[in-house]
Amino acid sequence: MGVIPDGNRRFAKKYGLDFKEAYARGFDKVHSVLKWASEVKVREVYFWALSFENFSKRSKSELSVLFSLMKKYVDKALNAKTFVDLDCKVSFFGNRSVLPKSVLDKMNAIEKQTVDCSSRTIGIGVAYSGREEILNASKKIVVDVLDKKISLSDVDESVFSRYLYVPSSPDLLIRTGSVSRLSGFMPWQAVYSELYFSKKLWPEFEKRDFYKAVEFFNSTERRFGK
Repeated sequence: MGVIPDGNRRFAKKYGLDFKEAYARGFDKVHSVLKWASEVKVREVYFWALSFENFSKRSKSELSVLFSLMKKYVDKALNAKTFVDLDCKVSFFGNRSVLPKSVLDKMNAIEKQTVDCSSRTIGIGVAYSGREEILNASKKIVVDVLDKKISLSDVDESVFSRYLYVPSSPDLLIRTGSVSRLSGFMPWQAVYSELYFSKKLWPEFEKRDFYKAVEFFNSTERRFGK
């Protein structure tokens, strides 16, 4: 399952909250969705926390709030061993080279703590762009071909997927916030994903809304291009 949790800033404006409070509620909602996903036996959930474009275009103050909350929630999970107890492996995907060291240190710490967990996976996209992901994979393939680690004739869809940040393809992709587009989230992986768009802003997204998305998926005949 992939999730684009859109609508935090609009939620703040709608209810007269500051960005920090709205984003804090958004972070809490991630935990709720993970719980609901577990109830329906979803083994992998990928969230898009911050796009590569957001990183370059949003104000330093807003990014500071986001990174502060991220470090706070990771610290809490580390100390409580939240994801270890759930046997949930945590991974981050995106262009790490642009992120502050303090954020990278927290990301690396939770990944290290949960590296041996295997029951489920949560992936969090930070400074992620689908186009950048494909370009990055292409460059790595060129380097490996030139270094004769692989042959150009070996490169097919399966091989290419292994060079992506996320090799998995979501069966269902949910976007909140009344926006009916993917905005560059997993363009390679989501080619046959079922797409569900919710009108709810992300902090407003409730369990019944999640189950509507699951019911939509269960009622869909998947063709995979056939």
